[in-house]
Amino acid sequence: MNGYLWVIGSSLALVCSVSRRWDREIQHQLVILNIGLLLDLILSCSLKLIIQRPRPKYNINDQKFEAPIADEFSFPSGHSSRTAMIAALCTAFYPKYQYAAMLMAFVVAMSRVAMGRHYLSDALGGLLIGWLEGMAVLALPRSFSVWIRGILH
Repeated sequence: MNGYLWVIGSSLALVCSVSRRWDREIQHQLVILNIGLLLDLILSCSLKLIIQRPRPKYNINDQKFEAPIADEFSFPSGHSSRTAMIAALCTAFYPKYQYAAMLMAFVVAMSRVAMGRHYLSDALGGLLIGWLEGMAVLALPRSFSVWIRGILH
């Protein structure tokens, strides 16, 4: 699923969590997820447009929801970066599931290579970028989350 669909879904969840007064920790996690997804979308699309690495020759262009320009290019794998960023957040918020989250990110990255959409270096680069994105958004002060929730309230 492309990044913009993740952003739409998580944004709706965030608005719903604030309007229905869900647990503040869940609201905080949704703020961090949204910021992470936006960062990932901007960074992975920007890097694709800057680097412009062609997709593998054996790539079958059968995707239904592609970003028209950025998805022409291969590095980094946006699926890999997104799942690694989410794995980083799961590691922080739900340590009990950290290994499952990291395994899922790795499986998604390798599936992108197996499907012929990316080279191995695209997937591994995406994993590294996504993990760094996760660490970056986790470093945001909690007051930032409170500020965002205040805007939505």
